Parts: sequence; C-alpha cells; structure tokens
Amino acid sequence: MDFSVLSDRNVKFLLVSFGKGEIASMTNTLEAAFSSYSIDNESQYQPHRQAVARPDGQITLFMPATLSDGVSVKIVGVPPPQSSQKALAPPLRGVLVLCDEQGKCIGIVNSEEFTAFRTALGSVLLYRYRTRTEHIVMFGAGKQALWHLRLALVLKGSDVQTVTIVNRSATRVQQLIDRLHQMDDEGSIKAAANVKFTIVDSESSSTPAAFQDSTRAAIEQSDVIFCTTPSKKPIFPAEWLTSKEGRRKTRYISAIGSYKLDMQEIDPTLLQAITTTDLGSYDPGQDSKKHGGVILVDSREACALEAGEIAEAKLSTDKMLELGELVNLQKTGDQKANEKLEAWLADGLVLYKGVGLGIMDLALGKSLLDLARERDIGSRLDEF
Repeated sequence: MDFSVLSDRNVKFLLVSFGKGEIASMTNTLEAAFSSYSIDNESQYQPHRQAVARPDGQITLFMPATLSDGVSVKIVGVPPPQSSQKALAPPLRGVLVLCDEQGKCIGIVNSEEFTAFRTALGSVLLYRYRTRTEHIVMFGAGKQALWHLRLALVLKGSDVQTVTIVNRSATRVQQLIDRLHQMDDEGSIKAAANVKFTIVDSESSSTPAAFQDSTRAAIEQSDVIFCTTPSKKPIFPAEWLTSKEGRRKTRYISAIGSYKLDMQEIDPTLLQAITTTDLGSYDPGQDSKKHGGVILVDSREACALEAGEIAEAKLSTDKMLELGELVNLQKTGDQKANEKLEAWLADGLVLYKGVGLGIMDLALGKSLLDLARERDIGSRLDEF
C-alpha cells in the first residue's frame, strides 16, 4: 500500500462532498469501532491520552489508539489562552498519523477539520434515529458546531424548520451560517437552503435577563440540543427541562464540548434527574419509571475521568450505557426489547455525553484514506 497525505484542503473537499450514503458508510465504520471497544475488549488496548503543558501556556495533546488492523496517534496543539476575551481563539492545529497492524505508516491526515467531523459523527449516530427534529438549538459556533449542523442537515434537512444558535458573538454565528450555505454550494446537497436560522447572542442582548429569556424559549421549543462549548459551568439550568413546560416535549441532547473535570456543559442536576426519576425513559436492565433511565456515553471510564458534569453528578457506572453496548443491544435483543429500545431512541429523552476516543480517529482516518485513494485525492508516495 502506498503512503498518502491528506491536507486540510483535501479533507474539507472530501467531507463537504458527503451525502447520505457516505455518511451512512462512515457511521457503520464508527459503530464497528465503538462495538470493538465496548464488546470485544479493545478498551484494554487503548493507551491514555497525554497532555504536555509548556511554561508559556502552550499545550500539546497526544492521543494514541490501537485496533487489530492498525495503529494511530493524533497530535494536537492547543494555543495559550488569549489575552483579550473578545479575541477569537485560534483553531486547533494537528495531524493524525496512521499505520497498519505491523507499524508501517500508511498515511497522515490534517486533523483540524477531521476531528470536528468525527466528533459530530458520534452525535449523529443517535440523532439519525429521531422522529422529530423540526427545531434545533446549537450552543457554540466553532468547527464542532459547523459539522454537527452540516451532518444533521444533510441527513434530515427536509424535516428541520429552525436552527437557533446561542453564542457570545453574533459575528461568529453569522460566519457559521455563511459557511453552511457555502458548503451547500460546494457539495451536492442543499442542506441549509430552507432552514430558518436565528441568532441568540449575549453581546447584543439588551440585558442578561433578555438573553436568558431568549435562550430558555428556544430550549423549550427544541427537539434537538447540540452543546459544543468548553464551558466551565452549565450552559443552561436543569429546571428548564425538568419543569412542567420543559417536560412537554422529549429531546435528543448531545454534549461534546467539555473534556476536563473543571468543565461542565450540562447541569449535573439534569443528569441526576434523568438517571433517578421518570424523566429518564429507558434503562435496559430495569423499569425506568421506578428507577430512572441511563445516559449514553462513548466511554464510561473516559467520561468519569474527564467530564466535569459526570463527576459532579456522581453517576454510577450502571447509569451509563456505552455506544458500543447500544449497538450490541440492537443486534442481540429480542423483539420486545428492541421495540422498547427503538421507541426510546426515536421519541424518548436521550442524552449523549462524549469526550472523544482515539479509536474514532483510527477507524475513520483509515476509511478517509481509502476513500481518498478511490477518488484520487491527496498526495501519494510509492514508498515511505
């Protein structure tokens, strides 16, 4: 096999071209990786990610992964904090190095756009089951937000009526909306063409109370909530969803922005309510009306060690269901169990918390290299 190099431009070109078929193929790849992690004991062969902090505040992340058919490591640079709070944070630069099972390097992939895509795809694994997706609320306006919305709209754009984007800066949100329309022009699907976008930003709101009121109204109307911010505190209170008005609808909630113990996007009180009261509508092991439901995670261990809201809520391991375990339940359950599971995924309150796993990079990176070879995209060396 030759050695391939995919630049950021190559990666963007490939990902923007994805329609429902390519997304389905990548989703199948990701499901298989999650299943191997949770069911086939691959979790024991995954090294822990490492972070090295320099005196100037520069942080470098090293994220290795292994599977039976390959090895990878992703290196990401996190710039020092900005001196001005209004300054836009620079993008995270990085590279994914991919090897075969014998350690022979088969390619490198610029990981800036790729990481946002693979994280969003984890959320889309569950989003695709939803019956109602008319009203989406997005917290954040970075690349993660971009790819969550792009994939959601490609899959269900004809069903989506409104997208409300909550962010500090309206300018950043408008850039996101413009980029979504640009993707429509560059790709084969006009995913955002018929969607009404609304901006809720704290900078131009007349008062903090007005910003809160607008945000709460959007959440109470929502069918889907995507959270993509590295927030230090919950971005909305649990009461907005546990109140009588909040319970009027069920929702799919995805939270992927917090990845350290000092970060929280979701109110821990909401996690406790889902897992201990009838607000949680599914538990594979017992009656959720009596004992509460579960939340979905990419990895119990990783979320317990890295997600602030999980640690604060003090969730027991039996109240977290890994995506790989979910895939296994779908394959092995009897008809009654599958009907219960499918009803929850389609119409129940589903909350997913992900911190990201190296096997996601490995599995999807190899698939992207294969697709690039098929379409003759990127640079290649006969030997390396």
